[in-house]
Amino acid sequence: MSWSRKLTLAASALALTTALAATVAAPAQAGAQRAAATTVAQPGITSVAFSGTAGPWVASPTVTITGSGFGATPPPGTPNNATSCGTYSANGYAYGSQLYFTDDNDFEAGYSSSNGANCIGITVVSWSANQVVLQFGNAYGTFAHWYLSNGDGYALSINNGIFGGTVQGLH
Repeated sequence: MSWSRKLTLAASALALTTALAATVAAPAQAGAQRAAATTVAQPGITSVAFSGTAGPWVASPTVTITGSGFGATPPPGTPNNATSCGTYSANGYAYGSQLYFTDDNDFEAGYSSSNGANCIGITVVSWSANQVVLQFGNAYGTFAHWYLSNGDGYALSINNGIFGGTVQGLH
């Protein structure tokens, strides 16, 4: 998936999340005006923190995502050790469009489609309804710009909840 397509999806998701939040925040209407329909809330990501070392040929940084509605367990993933970029051990998992990370310097992790998966997988360190802690697979930092640096723009998605910002906090 191209960076511009992901940014378009992120903008659409943000607009949808904003509209959903406004709807949920609106006062409930009494009596017959109350809707009987059930709405499934989209996960909300409120903050993302990065820790670890920036740059190539270093261990994966840790990414801590805080918010709500992530669910009790991660989405199902498939092992991402054999990729079109080579074979890696401990390269994490690919999660389709349910869990992925993309950086504006040509680095993506965890995304997969019928055309294949990103060269870098995602390893879930811990998962709860309100906090997800991730690291990247062993392909991280091994080629081109497959690593994070402070100042990089990023977008990430958890179960269709999308959040973006600027990487900071690495040393």
